[in-house]
Amino acid sequence: MQISALEIAKLLENRPAGRKAEVEFKEITPDSLPQAVEPDAQEVAKVVEMVKAAPDVREDIVMQLKERIEKGEYEVSGEEIADMMIRRMKADKAR
Repeated sequence: MQISALEIAKLLENRPAGRKAEVEFKEITPDSLPQAVEPDAQEVAKVVEMVKAAPDVREDIVMQLKERIEKGEYEVSGEEIADMMIRRMKADKAR
């Protein structure tokens, strides 16, 4: 299970008063960078755009999991399931 950057940002917004965020999220695009910025920063922005444009691989992951389940090779403990449910519940509350 993955928690998106948006969900993390919402969790940080809902933290108890007086606590500061340790991480600050900023949107980076090639157009948002000044021309005088080092080429490395512009390259990073290009990579960010490429990642955003990449196809969603969830379908492949779901198919792989279905195959493992059908073969009886997929085993998850009750503790792992409970942990995932709690993490999902916290992320959903942040929405």
